[in-house]
Amino acid sequence: MKKIILFTLIILSLGANAQSLIPTKFGLKVGLNMANLNITPSDGVAPTKNSTQMGLEAGICVHIPLSDKWYINPEVLYSQKGTSFNYNFTHDYDVNQRAEYATSNQVLLSYVELNPSFSFKASDKIALNFGPSISYLISQAESSTKELTDGVEGTDSNVLLDGFYESNALDVGLNVGLSYFLTESLLLDTRVYTGFMEAGTINQPYPEVLDISGNQVVPDAEYVVKNRAVVISLGYLF
Repeated sequence: MKKIILFTLIILSLGANAQSLIPTKFGLKVGLNMANLNITPSDGVAPTKNSTQMGLEAGICVHIPLSDKWYINPEVLYSQKGTSFNYNFTHDYDVNQRAEYATSNQVLLSYVELNPSFSFKASDKIALNFGPSISYLISQAESSTKELTDGVEGTDSNVLLDGFYESNALDVGLNVGLSYFLTESLLLDTRVYTGFMEAGTINQPYPEVLDISGNQVVPDAEYVVKNRAVVISLGYLF
């Protein structure tokens, strides 16, 4: 993965320099990732209540001129995403017993992102940026608590919180934003990220069930998850 990213940056840089006398600049970026998850419920399932998750985004970038107005700005970034969310569910036990629960959940996702953005220099100070984003999941952490709101809690209720989130390793989306050049080397960058692929699924209350033969069966996801984020960062070009 690292070799592919480095090879891509080198090829883009060499190709662009052959067409432009404006120097290519390398830089560092660090910023705040105000992330959330777009959580879509299955039919008949109550929607979640989400809150924004603050995270870090940092890495390297390259500004490669194609002309005096157009640039390619590939970035390789470490990005923290996720969200906190709440929802309720009902569980029927084996002995004619029903219980209703309220849950509080948090999902933390860490990615390596490759953002080969295009940039249009609208003025000496402002550039408009857009382009795809490809992210690879390198770590995840989730936590969940539940509270009984109605009914009598059964002895097996602890299994309701095991492995409620199933993630996908790859995420693909779109970045749209702008850069404001404070100086020739220092810039303030803002962008909005919208994920196109399913970043994961939430299978609560049951991550898995047993059929009549005792075999494990993974049920249909109750919630489908996609990433979204607003990022504000500072960049310095060398």
